[in-house]
Amino acid sequence: MQTTVAVIGGGGHVGLGLSLLLADTGHSVVGIDTNVANNARIMAGDMPFKEEGAAPVLKRVLESGRFTIHDDHAAVSAAEVVIVILGTPIDSNLNPDLKPLRQAMATIAPFLRPGQIVMLRSTIAPGTTDTLRRMLEDLTGLTVGQDIDLVFAPERVIQGKALSELPLLPQLIGAFDDAAYARTEAFFLTFLRSRCFQLSPTEAEMGKLMTNMFRYVQFALANEFQMLADMHGANVFKIIDACNHDYPRLRIPDPGPNVGGPCLFKDGWFLLEGVAFNEIIATAFRINESMPAQIRQRLAKVPTIRRVAVLGMTFKANSDDTRNSLSFKLCRILENTNYEVVRLDPMLSAHSDWQVLDQVDAVVLMTPHDCFAELATIRRHVGRDDVLYADLWGFWREMRYCSANGYFWGHDIPH
Repeated sequence: MQTTVAVIGGGGHVGLGLSLLLADTGHSVVGIDTNVANNARIMAGDMPFKEEGAAPVLKRVLESGRFTIHDDHAAVSAAEVVIVILGTPIDSNLNPDLKPLRQAMATIAPFLRPGQIVMLRSTIAPGTTDTLRRMLEDLTGLTVGQDIDLVFAPERVIQGKALSELPLLPQLIGAFDDAAYARTEAFFLTFLRSRCFQLSPTEAEMGKLMTNMFRYVQFALANEFQMLADMHGANVFKIIDACNHDYPRLRIPDPGPNVGGPCLFKDGWFLLEGVAFNEIIATAFRINESMPAQIRQRLAKVPTIRRVAVLGMTFKANSDDTRNSLSFKLCRILENTNYEVVRLDPMLSAHSDWQVLDQVDAVVLMTPHDCFAELATIRRHVGRDDVLYADLWGFWREMRYCSANGYFWGHDIPH
């Protein structure tokens, strides 16, 4: 089945990958995005960010005419499926900020018509789909479940792997009735090789948030283990590897100083909206957000350290996305305490000069890009051995078991 699809936010990190997959499947897709400069870049065949395998797909769907992108919301009127996939921020009080989503719904409302499916894929707090249902009915005069269908079907892919993961991951569909679920399931099964699960909108909203928060709390626990092992003079990486080995009921993740990004940082506060008990998630937030301060405290024990190199400014490895990366928090903490900070991240043109490593006193690995995998390369650019390294990921295998929970000196590195 070929469907005409409008994707609101179709030029974003999540929306573009979905748009390309749908168009490559055979659907006619129009991306609608307010970033005009980005739209022009995409229409010229240039991917605006890193997405595995996307470049040839973009070229193919542009040449076929199955994909276009612009900023005219009137195109919604011709679509059978309207997908809204915008970022949903939190405000300064850590409350969900629905203004961007409300504004988008108000903008498309004049162009909605009977028979359409309106699909929300943005991460939202429990109950938001029902709130938007009432808003949509007030703005359009259409009744959800009779004239038009409104569903919540969250994105579940890891950033940068949309094209490979979208066909494989089971899809949660939060629908108000069986008919809306059946129509939405049929649409997903045009490209999905897994299955769909029928939930209420609130259940699907919670499912997305619970998935992310389970991972976030796990990472916080691993970071807590790192701090506890350090206190007891034990090597956390030895412990984790030994405990995980061939034990079917355990998979402790490695600790890491840069847990966050555009989703994990905020999704717990969406889940806790209006909830009085929040101890576990709030504690996980405090642990993960404290990792840069912990690194600064460790560096402060060595008075000779003044110039610090931060490796990796993006929020995840091999990505060019810097949103909510704790690398920036670390840089700010260090600079506020009179350290000279240099940044190296080959994923970002502004920070791609390896020469900044010359004459540094400490090297902190915040984002374990593949290009940082060879510790010998880092060491060669640094040029001396009286340098403290911080690898809280246990990324550099040769030092994983012989470091002080990620901290080691250049002269300790095996030649």
